[in-house]
Amino acid sequence: MKTMKKIIGLTLVAGILLASCVKKEFDIPPINIPKVDFSANMSIKDLKDSLGSQLLDSIEGDWIISGIVTGNDESGNFYKKMVIQDTSGAIEIGIDKSYLYNTFRRGQRVFIKCQGLYLGNYNGLIQLGYKYNGSIGRLPETMVDGHLFLDSLPGPLPEAKVITLDNLVQADISRLVKIENVFFETPNVEYAPQTDDATNRTIRDFSDNTMLLRTSKYADFSASSTPYGVGDLVGILSLFGTDWQFYIRDLDDVVAFDTVGNPPIGTNLVEELFDADPTGWVTYSVASNQNWAWSSTYSCMLVSGYGADVGSEDWLISPAIDLSTTTNAILNFRTWTKYTDGGMAAPMEVYVLTDYSGSGDPTGATKTLLSPTLPAPHTQTWTGSGDVSLAAYTGTIRIGFRYRSSSPAASSQWEVDEFKIKGTR
Repeated sequence: MKTMKKIIGLTLVAGILLASCVKKEFDIPPINIPKVDFSANMSIKDLKDSLGSQLLDSIEGDWIISGIVTGNDESGNFYKKMVIQDTSGAIEIGIDKSYLYNTFRRGQRVFIKCQGLYLGNYNGLIQLGYKYNGSIGRLPETMVDGHLFLDSLPGPLPEAKVITLDNLVQADISRLVKIENVFFETPNVEYAPQTDDATNRTIRDFSDNTMLLRTSKYADFSASSTPYGVGDLVGILSLFGTDWQFYIRDLDDVVAFDTVGNPPIGTNLVEELFDADPTGWVTYSVASNQNWAWSSTYSCMLVSGYGADVGSEDWLISPAIDLSTTTNAILNFRTWTKYTDGGMAAPMEVYVLTDYSGSGDPTGATKTLLSPTLPAPHTQTWTGSGDVSLAAYTGTIRIGFRYRSSSPAASSQWEVDEFKIKGTR
């Protein structure tokens, strides 16, 4: 028993001595804050401008740019690329490496030594990278450490520039931007179904300007639904050919949209772009042997009284439109005209027809004259109608375009296109 007590006592003493040797506080590992020992000597804008009209160019000068990462591949909507921005502009950089966001986080300042890299124009989008099959490609992973350098820890992002859909400019390409008071033309559908590599969804403002929001099927939010309502979008502005495109980085870029309820005013309920000879539209000539007809050359509906047997009165009438479950309906279209008919003060008029049968002479139908914006004579410029309210109508209506000319020799030509009715349903 004494021996056992002695062993226990020695064990306790050893434990106490060991515990006394353990530090109460641990050393905090040092934070490695990257820091470059050189400066940028060129702005991003000047770098992009140096490409000029070329599609691809190697960079021979000892040029260094610097910018803040505003977009990367974290959500999967950008693939092997990131976007950096300085006060002058922004540029997309292709890098043949996955999980870039682990190194190049949003808000991270990056310096890029450009000598030996390539600038390229890919359908209007100027990118920085390396040559691939004669055009701009990604920078090989083995070259990253020799050209891209982190500086300091990630900080705040640049403030998104507020832009509008009716004033998109080249200088904002690749920039972090914000578009306010827009809505999805097709709400409650997947951003990007898995059937295609990427999907375009149309966003629209209340002046009927549009832009394509493009989403990769690999984005981690691709199966989420486009929201109802009106809100703001933050993201990266881009361009492909003549199409302006917009990329959100994740769903945090979709700001203040309603998640339930009805689509906003502006959701297209009826749309006829006249890209083909339309069905369901009525053309009727009250006077003359001329009439409205679809123009395959201009993809619109066209009428002219020139060369007719007498002065014209010709009607173009839409299919029946049921507004019984719609509130605050708005009509939009655009018109174009040339030549001047001095004997006809109003060669084009637009009406709501409430009891037209859908065939025959509309003269006896109940109709109300609308007040859209129409072009002045012989302007030869497409003119939007503006928002023409149909809020007073709750049943089935048709829209009628009445063209008249004073004589076969003194007539104007008119075209109608992009007919749309939008509203809350």
